[in-house]
Amino acid sequence: MEINDYIRANWVLFKQIYNDEIVLNAVKEQIHEDSKKLLKYSEALLDDKWSKLEGMPPIFILSTLALSLKPIYDKFIRMGLSESVFYDTMSDIKIWGEDYRSHNNGQIGLTEINWLHLHFNCEIFKIGRLQYQICKYYFAKTTEVAGKIIKYGDAIYNIHIPRGAKLDSVSCKKSITLAVDTLGDIFKNIPTDIMMCHSWLLSPKNADFMAKDSNIAKFANMFKLVDENAGAEQHFRWIFDIIQDEKVYTKNKKKLGYYYDLSKYDAKSSLQALTKDYVMAGGEFSSGKGLLVTKDIIG
Repeated sequence: MEINDYIRANWVLFKQIYNDEIVLNAVKEQIHEDSKKLLKYSEALLDDKWSKLEGMPPIFILSTLALSLKPIYDKFIRMGLSESVFYDTMSDIKIWGEDYRSHNNGQIGLTEINWLHLHFNCEIFKIGRLQYQICKYYFAKTTEVAGKIIKYGDAIYNIHIPRGAKLDSVSCKKSITLAVDTLGDIFKNIPTDIMMCHSWLLSPKNADFMAKDSNIAKFANMFKLVDENAGAEQHFRWIFDIIQDEKVYTKNKKKLGYYYDLSKYDAKSSLQALTKDYVMAGGEFSSGKGLLVTKDIIG
């Protein structure tokens, strides 16, 4: 395929993923100015040398992703995945692009190449509400669940929860059902009977301030808790949209008795209000590591 035809083919896909004229115009200008360099970095990304993009300007990273879509689209189709799974998977580009935009005074770009490279290496797939990453088990040396022994390093799917729609039980169950059917047919060497998840959503400490019938609580209850880690970064990031290094939270907790001074924070949701009260009363956060037995969810 000629270079111009290749660029056009990628552009058609990118417009479907990031349908924002301001962003499209900024990326188009970057491609016009630096297409040769972008294609060189795109080649590195598609060869899983994504670290070369670390530290590059955010608009350059986003533009590189825009010129790397066609080979991945073709690979998805060859693997037997649908167009909708491709577009849903790549919707993370817009999610992280808008996240960067909102935290950087409207600037166009993104920086999460350490996460998005998984999408371009066909290691993660969004199927319905949830994402499924091809992973190796890392919770413990061995774990027994539902009569099965899982060893450290065993192939397993790691569930991630992208932002966007509600995390309701119906959507999650539908997603898991589709994932078992879809991924089971394509990756026959990766079991779909047990899946893992490591998230702040699974923290047992959430029960100290969240309603038992909340979507988060219902999601966590689908998993058997294996381990728990201290840490507050993810709770503040995803509940309050506050970004700080974990070291800052740890230092504040030891010095002030709480992770972050939310006394003047204007809660905009019931979850934020409940969490704010919990933090100001000295409550602690953690992340949970859990295993999901898919037959318990889909029957």
